[in-house]
Amino acid sequence: MVELLPPKELMSLGLNNKIEGYYMEENPRSLLIRLSDGRKFWVPKKFIDSEFLRKKNIKQEFIIENWILRKIGFI
Repeated sequence: MVELLPPKELMSLGLNNKIEGYYMEENPRSLLIRLSDGRKFWVPKKFIDSEFLRKKNIKQEFIIENWILRKIGFI
C-alpha cells in the first residue's frame, strides 16, 4: 500500500518545489505556467500537488514535484 503525503510534508522532504507564476492555459493532461520573467512551460497536471485558480492575471504558487521540474529543464 502506498501512503500519500500532504504537500507540506513533501516540501519538508525536499521532493517538491514552490513555483510562483501565472495560469495561462491547460489541456486535459497539462497546465501551461508563465513565470514573472516571461518564461513559459508545460507541466503534467498529475505532478502539480496544489490547487490552482483558472484565472490568468493572478500570481499563484504551484507546488510541483522536483523530478518533473528537472525533466522539463526548469531546475
